[in-house]
Formats: sequence, structure tokens, C-alpha cells
Amino acid sequence: MFTRPFRSTLIAATILGTPVVAQDAETGNAGPVLTRDDAYLRSLDDAKIANSDGDIIGEIEEVLINSKGVPAGFLVELDNGFFDFGDDNVSIPLESLTWSNGHYVSKMTKEQLEKLRPWDE
Repeated sequence: MFTRPFRSTLIAATILGTPVVAQDAETGNAGPVLTRDDAYLRSLDDAKIANSDGDIIGEIEEVLINSKGVPAGFLVELDNGFFDFGDDNVSIPLESLTWSNGHYVSKMTKEQLEKLRPWDE
């Protein structure tokens, strides 16, 4: 039916035109592998947090996850001390921060954050 060179080309085109798939180890389901250009990714480690006036009031120390492994909040170090001595860590929900002009902005004032129970690791 097809000549040998045409058949080889058809097979190669089919293989190369098919999306790459990965198999889920738990369910055995396969799906497309999504690759991302990490140029837009940024680390949250020590990301500064400002208040609505633009003053730096703390920094993100860690992302906190719930028992299902879903991000649920941030561990925030409040700038209270001298060279990080006397700084308090508090946990806040994800919704307490917004992203604006390249940095996080707290919906809570520094005074409200200071009234939260300190995080004790």
C-alpha cells in the first residue's frame, strides 16, 4: 500500500508529532508533560513584605502547607530587632498578602501582625 520511504516518514511524523507523556506512578495515568521556562519563577526565601505605605515590615521565611500538601500560609519574620535579634515569627494565611509592583504587600498593619501569636518551631 505505502512505499517503504513514505511509511518510515509517516511513522516518524506520528512519533514526533505526539506530545511527550509521563506516567503517574500512583495511578498509572499518562498525561502531557508541561515544561516551563523558569525565567519567570522567583524564590520566596526572604522575600520582603511591605505595608500599604511601602515600608518594609518583614520578610517571608517559609511557605506553610496543610496536611494535604497544599500551601496554606506564610511564616513571616517581623522586623522588630537589631540585626535580626528580637525578631518574631508569625504565621499568616495566604490571603493576607497581595503582589504589587514586584513585592508583597500585607493587608494587615505591622501592629496587627505583632499581636499574632508567635510561631514556635
